[in-house]
Amino acid sequence: MALDSAPVPSYTAVMQFISTSSALFFGAVMALLISWPQAAVADESAGAASYLVFESVADGRCQILSNGGKLRVLRNQHAQTAIDFRLMRVFAGKPQGLSTGIAEPGATPFKLGCTRVDGRAQDWVIERARFKQEDA
Repeated sequence: MALDSAPVPSYTAVMQFISTSSALFFGAVMALLISWPQAAVADESAGAASYLVFESVADGRCQILSNGGKLRVLRNQHAQTAIDFRLMRVFAGKPQGLSTGIAEPGATPFKLGCTRVDGRAQDWVIERARFKQEDA
């Protein structure tokens, strides 16, 4: 096999390959670094959110507002720790706004609103939940 028969890549092709490879490597490293702290927050949020429970309870006002409507409440089932939460309200299938609060352990449920308004469904979704740290 003769050495002079092998194709030699051009300078431009080599530089383009290096540039593309470097950009892909840099992008992968940045994605890893950016997502790393969020993974810890997501784990904490998932842990705290698992103690938040939605319930629908009979309520005369919600029944009057829309037939079949019930009061939606949020309860903290953790025995000792309060949970700081942010909820997204969804009305008729569309996100409408945020609700924030602190659900205390053993407290009365946090009232959110009616499950039906003008015949249309309304619900809440946990967007973020964190265990509340004790103030020192």
